[in-house]
Amino acid sequence: MEVTDRKDASLSIVEDTVNHKFLMIRHHRGINKGCINFPGGKKEAGETMEDCVIRETFEETGITIKNPVQVGYIEFPHVNFYVHVFKSTEFSGAIRENEAEVNAFWQDEDKIPYREMREADQNFLPEILAGRFVKRRYIYDDNFHIKEIIDLD
Repeated sequence: MEVTDRKDASLSIVEDTVNHKFLMIRHHRGINKGCINFPGGKKEAGETMEDCVIRETFEETGITIKNPVQVGYIEFPHVNFYVHVFKSTEFSGAIRENEAEVNAFWQDEDKIPYREMREADQNFLPEILAGRFVKRRYIYDDNFHIKEIIDLD
């Protein structure tokens, strides 16, 4: 399944540094149905990536982030997805229900559910949380398992 339309997207890692938690979501539909990761989604025409990550985080969770900093860039060429990963430690608001798309929740930083995440998330997240900027391409097989990981430096 080769896709030709490039999709730039954001991924939002929101850290509550006071309570040592991360804002996470469980997907209820789409390619990530049943998986846990972070808020994010496709960039709209005319948006900057920063605008995209702020909008997507709010739409999926009800949380408004401030001053997002890019901490990674991940490519999934098999589905033409190019993900700009941002981290925020400044935010306001409270989680609101968005049952049609996702279930948002705060997760203890020492209990991140890696086993319920996609292989790529399991691969890059520990490095980003350790403070490293990750720039990587993931090549998948037809069963959506990683065939190859390429560092883009």
